[in-house]
Amino acid sequence: MDVFLVPGGEGRYELYCEPREVEQAERGGFASRLLRRLRELMASEQAERESGARLSEAQTGWVARAKASLIRGLAEWVAEQRLLWHLRHQQTASLIHPADLPSNRAWSIANGMLQRDQDHHRVWMVVDGLAVLVFGPLFFFVPGPNLISWYFAGKMGGHWLAFRGARRGLTAVEWSVQSSEPLREVRQVLSLPPAERQGRLRAIADQLQLEHLSRFVERTLPESC
Repeated sequence: MDVFLVPGGEGRYELYCEPREVEQAERGGFASRLLRRLRELMASEQAERESGARLSEAQTGWVARAKASLIRGLAEWVAEQRLLWHLRHQQTASLIHPADLPSNRAWSIANGMLQRDQDHHRVWMVVDGLAVLVFGPLFFFVPGPNLISWYFAGKMGGHWLAFRGARRGLTAVEWSVQSSEPLREVRQVLSLPPAERQGRLRAIADQLQLEHLSRFVERTLPESC
């Protein structure tokens, strides 16, 4: 598994990976079920909007927006956890870092990020678990899928998987470290005007064979960039 230490906005770094489709298909369990359930919920909401099956115009507004926002938010959050989820299954991994960053410094940064991730997900696993206990019974009699409870249940399970991935990355995965000239170029293009920067980032993404890298880097930048 290749894990990239990607330069981001304001001098920060982010860990990034794009698991192979074959690798994703081989993995089952909670992560696959959660992704499948999210797709089902999104399809259901889309069909409901298209059919106009709502009790009133007033209800259409806030109910539809709230449900769509919850589902989108959870889907985006799930996408952000993929690296840690996949680390749960790894024996070895390669940390690929910008060529202008010493290898020992790169590993120190990555190790610190995994430690923070482990602590973060351990806390929020408990918080979201408590939210499930509160909102599950509260919305039990509301017609339709209990999206509030599902949202927190999904996040609780996701935090558990991410916690396990971060812990495995710290304690069980055998890491190798290698430098990358294209990642060094990422740092250099961050200060360019948006149109030029996006074009350069797409070219770098092609070099690294990372389809979604350019969008990932753009999300790390301040809105003013």
